[in-house]
Amino acid sequence: MKNFKRVTALILCFGLMLVTASCGKLKKASPEEVQRSFDLFCDELVAGIVASDPISAHFLVTDPSDYGVEFKEEDITLGEVSIDGIKSGIESNASLLRHLKMYEKEVLTEEQQLTYDTLSDYLETQSAYKNAELLNCYFSPMSGIVSNLSTNFIEYIFYDKDDVEVYLTLLADVERYMGQLFDVTREQAKEGYFLSDSNADLVIEQCRKILDAEVEPMVATFDEKIEGLDLTETEKADYIKRNGEYVQKYYLPVYEKTIDLMEELKGSRSNDGGLCGYGESGKKFYEAIIMDNTSSRMTPEEVAEFLEDKASDLLKEITAIAVSDYEALEALYDYQPDFKTPEEIFDFLIDNVEKDFPRPETTKYNIEYQNKACEVDGVVAYYVLSRIDDINVNNVKVNGSAVEGNSLSLYTTLAHEGYPGHLYQHTAFCSKEKVHDIRKTLGFIGATEGWAQYASYCALDYLDISESLKRLIYIDDLLSYVVVSRVDIGVNYEGWDLDDTYRYLKDFLEVDRDYDEEGNTVKYFYDTVTGDPGTFIPYTVGYIKMIDMREHAEEVLGDSFDAVEYHKWIGDMGITSFDIYEEQLELWLAAKQEA
Repeated sequence: MKNFKRVTALILCFGLMLVTASCGKLKKASPEEVQRSFDLFCDELVAGIVASDPISAHFLVTDPSDYGVEFKEEDITLGEVSIDGIKSGIESNASLLRHLKMYEKEVLTEEQQLTYDTLSDYLETQSAYKNAELLNCYFSPMSGIVSNLSTNFIEYIFYDKDDVEVYLTLLADVERYMGQLFDVTREQAKEGYFLSDSNADLVIEQCRKILDAEVEPMVATFDEKIEGLDLTETEKADYIKRNGEYVQKYYLPVYEKTIDLMEELKGSRSNDGGLCGYGESGKKFYEAIIMDNTSSRMTPEEVAEFLEDKASDLLKEITAIAVSDYEALEALYDYQPDFKTPEEIFDFLIDNVEKDFPRPETTKYNIEYQNKACEVDGVVAYYVLSRIDDINVNNVKVNGSAVEGNSLSLYTTLAHEGYPGHLYQHTAFCSKEKVHDIRKTLGFIGATEGWAQYASYCALDYLDISESLKRLIYIDDLLSYVVVSRVDIGVNYEGWDLDDTYRYLKDFLEVDRDYDEEGNTVKYFYDTVTGDPGTFIPYTVGYIKMIDMREHAEEVLGDSFDAVEYHKWIGDMGITSFDIYEEQLELWLAAKQEA
């Protein structure tokens, strides 16, 4: 799995906890007044996001004061977490949606209408998490706080001395913040909502990996970052000393305490299966996850049928290629492009991307391998989103253990994270001045991961390989996502147990029923989807939808289809839900046919 991060995982609630604009009588106002009020409403939403906490603001914008936000000394914390606070955050989305619906959409400008629709889809999706405050696990193995806590600090860039002071203040707050998370998790566990013992063991393993690291990444990265600042040697030495002390006093102990928490709460999960084992509330929660992670209004039933149809199509295509071009099939697992370093791959992608995409808005990036202690199984790489008002700071981290010895995997991963994937899409979107900043803060993970998967497929065109081999690489990649995503729905929505999972997987993989055997494939899949429900869905459904949109455009336009022009249209639309993409695509195609 590839991954990308805003690196604000410390805000552990659903949706936006924002200020709202007063718009009770907007329908009686003039169009100009409505438009101005709508912009003000959006401005206040952005200000609310920036003001939510200083670590989010640091990653989101260059200067919070540009958005009317000033942090006082007492504001420099990692935030507050409680069951009531999480519930309030979810409810605030419904309140914001009601405010939004008070605007008369028809009198807004065309760009405002797109913002209206995008914000409406986002808030409707986030509102679907109602009554889910007890169900979301904050210690999930792949995407929980254990894997994200260090990332927030490691990727925290020092631009000046003030940033170092804020960083150290936040680091000193880790113990208090994690204590609140422990309390929330204990409250959830009392109701039977917790990880399976197998997944709790995975979290314990992650914690021990961090505690046993030969080189503490929080120390090593701090020392590197501090060197780039205009400080005296005395100041540098003082900061380095304080950081080392804080890491030992506030940071590392929380991993010991997390291990204790996992051991304490083992056995408290009230069902041995997926979310549907919690009854109707579990199924409702999963329905919200599906909407959120597909960036659409699809139901679990619709996604399951969607995946089964795609699996059938892929198996038919691979059979046809095996008959017509067996050499390509033989080459599938042997082919490796001749790249030696990530930088070499990025330079190659940048040199070739304009063959079918508009020119990148920036080619400034930093790419490096993760510290071994920070690697998470299943996460191949991540891109830290640039600030919305500064697209020239772009960091990509690669899990070297996941791609070691496989230059093709490294190539497709970096196309996914960089060009023409996440980095390309995000910086192009944020460079558009006509787009309101509120849209640049919203997350549509199905659309963004779908784009990045699609982009990595397009990048195969730049390699010297046959069309048959290209399609086989695509099928092999997509089919693995389809299979795990179908298991996800089966376990979390349809109630599959290990035997059901085995019966499904045996049609695609060599599997056995010795579930207690270490490394058993069936048990691995089962634990993965119960530990992090819905995690692979965005990559799968988004991937297929992006491919389907492209193929539909090619079918309609025929010989007049132009890839650069098509990708420009998507870029001009910006990041939004698939429902909006698909609706706007029909309008674009109709206009192209009339021209």
